Amino acid sequence: MADQRLTAPSGLGSRIGNVAGHPALFSLVLAFALGWVIVWLTGGDPWFAYREMFDGATAGSGLRNTLSRAIPIVGMALAVSVAFRSGVINLGGEGQMVVGGLAGTVVAIYMPGPGQLVVPVAMVVGGLAGALWAVLPALGQTRLRLPILITSLLLNYVARAITGYLVRFRLLDDSVTLTSTEQVPATARMPKMPLFGGVSYSLVLVVILVIVIWVVYSRSVSGYETRMAGLNARFARYGGIQVERQTVYVMVVAGAIGGVIGTHMILGDAYRYIDGELVLSGLAWTGLLVALLANNHPLLILAAGLLFSGLQIGGLAMQRNADVSWRLAQVLQALVIVAVASRLTFTWFKRRTGRDVTVGETEPAGVGEV
Repeated sequence: MADQRLTAPSGLGSRIGNVAGHPALFSLVLAFALGWVIVWLTGGDPWFAYREMFDGATAGSGLRNTLSRAIPIVGMALAVSVAFRSGVINLGGEGQMVVGGLAGTVVAIYMPGPGQLVVPVAMVVGGLAGALWAVLPALGQTRLRLPILITSLLLNYVARAITGYLVRFRLLDDSVTLTSTEQVPATARMPKMPLFGGVSYSLVLVVILVIVIWVVYSRSVSGYETRMAGLNARFARYGGIQVERQTVYVMVVAGAIGGVIGTHMILGDAYRYIDGELVLSGLAWTGLLVALLANNHPLLILAAGLLFSGLQIGGLAMQRNADVSWRLAQVLQALVIVAVASRLTFTWFKRRTGRDVTVGETEPAGVGEV
């Protein structure tokens, strides 16, 4: 009993130390501390600036805007993480999003019927279009040995060109000055929830998607195979896992998520497909940063997506009320990611050189360990 009493506090202290020394938490603290210094050096009031950022992201319409912005950020982060967990570096989220977004928009505009039918069909078609686009680099790697990192990235430009051509020369709405399609009919738009001042029901879809992916990762054979393929493809093949099939599978899922998010951006936000608008939003790359910060864990992706969304929305309020540029929010995002990457790299180096690792500096698990 005495031994147990003596060891219990140390065990609790170790757990607290692991949480306090977690790379993500450490990076957040470091990033906000550096942001504090930046504001102070430029003559601003850091307390007031951060308070305005927080209030702008969580109070009144700011909360609605934060939740609305988090929908595509979390969705694109999930699309990235699904592939990353399996060791597949998918940089084609942008192309999958724009192709799926245009396909879903066409269905929403031209398909007859009630909105209760048109909206789900448009989301499904957008997901299918994104999945088909994602299959191209997957087959390129599994059949032709083309690096999926390069092909998925380059196909973004092809997707931009194809969708731009279709909008400009086949689907153009001549009644507006924008290069865009016709406006989506009111009956074919994503309905809003009365809660939080009218956030799109896509928020519910994203939360369900987070839970489903988390359950699949932690409770299914497919989740186990995905993790093993990401940890060591050669060992996974030795264990009977068909890594090539797994690559195609995860790219289909990732592309489908990207296509659904692209469709949501039109049906739930813009209400017309504007050429280049989805690209300029930078959502695909923000999603990549969120997935990196969350280490591909679905539940942490939800939290990190809300954080990044809050930084973006709160940054505008900070600029408006505290006279501090909203680009500070972008600086904070960059500092978080740099701190995460540098800390994980330093920990890996210490492991490789055989040095002891202090509390909280455990070796990073394989891609997306749950």
